[in-house]
Amino acid sequence: MAPPPAASSARPVRRSGARPRPSGASPLLGLGLLAAFLLSLRSASLGFGVKPGGPGPRRLGARRLSSGLQAEAQGLLWPSAEAQEKLRSEDGVSLLPTHRWEEDMHPIVPAVKGWDSPPMMIGIAVDGGCGATTFLNRLLLVLGMDVGMVVTADHTPVGDLATVVNIDDYRVNDRAGCEALGHTEADLTENDLDLLRAQLSALKQGKAIYKPVYNHITGLKDIPERVEPNALMIFEGLHPFADESLRRALDLSIYIDIPATMKFFWKARRDVEERFWTTEQLKADIERTKSAFAQFVEPQKRNADLILVYEPSEARGLPYLNVKLIQKKHGAFTPVSLTKEVLLAGPVAGRLRSYDDDWFGSPVTVLEMDGEFDHVDIDYDDEVREVEEHLLNLAFQWPGQLTEIMKQQRKIGLPGCLDGTGLFQTIIAMQTRGLYDHELPA
Repeated sequence: MAPPPAASSARPVRRSGARPRPSGASPLLGLGLLAAFLLSLRSASLGFGVKPGGPGPRRLGARRLSSGLQAEAQGLLWPSAEAQEKLRSEDGVSLLPTHRWEEDMHPIVPAVKGWDSPPMMIGIAVDGGCGATTFLNRLLLVLGMDVGMVVTADHTPVGDLATVVNIDDYRVNDRAGCEALGHTEADLTENDLDLLRAQLSALKQGKAIYKPVYNHITGLKDIPERVEPNALMIFEGLHPFADESLRRALDLSIYIDIPATMKFFWKARRDVEERFWTTEQLKADIERTKSAFAQFVEPQKRNADLILVYEPSEARGLPYLNVKLIQKKHGAFTPVSLTKEVLLAGPVAGRLRSYDDDWFGSPVTVLEMDGEFDHVDIDYDDEVREVEEHLLNLAFQWPGQLTEIMKQQRKIGLPGCLDGTGLFQTIIAMQTRGLYDHELPA
């Protein structure tokens, strides 16, 4: 896939045109209205809007019982003789009985509505509790999608133009079954990648699917749910591009790379504060998956188009960060770089720079930010604006867009706006928007 048109070396030019939309679909919200749109959100949790009479808002990434069904333990393991007897296949796809297929369900079915062009497919490889929810919310905001994504009784968040699939749903066994076999969720054998591969291909062809559901609250498998193709399909979890065939199905692959010390720091905020785990439980869980994660998840970062690396600040250590955005040359889009090093003068003085490097044998351009922007609003705005003025190849829709987006994200309390996590996630989102608009001929 060809990258969007490169901008001039001085400043990027505004891009025009839009990706084809299905008849009757809501258009992308104008990014000129982004500020008002963000401020209209009722809380910093970025709750999704709902249909009248539907369930209340929930945060992206939240888990609950799907379809109002009470999950029940099956006591069924794959592989086992009992499960083998119940195995069936359809169109070359094995339907593992641990996914709780109903008799009238098919893994691939005709879509309800047609689209003029294939969905744009994005894969985000990230460990749970390491910022995936914030990244996804930021991506959807910058894309101008309807962040009031309608969540009915189903498990997967769906909006007018975007659907977010958590590939934890493709786990083969429930939590107890996985533990009984001595496996972890990071093991490839505990993930139905054959089904994922077939359903990625089907969605790309404009077909609908019935996909498995893993319930994080109960640790059980729920009844599969129907998912229609959408203009933007985002697949996030441990193994979105674990092999070459999965990677080829994606238009953009992103890997979030977090060292072990950082992973504990980030996961503690979710598992200790939200799930009421003890520190000892969290340490044991990280240690339990450490080997499988290194063997089956980390290798994906070699082949990703974009790699976000979160490290402790070189100057100050944790909780301050040194963040790198590693961009493959000749990848999905032209790498963003800086015309000069930018020094930040706030209380946590930082700096931004860019340079060329090598990433597992591939040439890359690296954006790096150590430290934070100034915490005072007026100085914060000036520092972000200075960075934006020195960025090359940024796919903006109007001059100053990056600064305006960062300001508004900070107003609603989106995490990471002071450091490189928020800045680089926003840059990725803007580049993705450019790719979305220009992937296909007008």
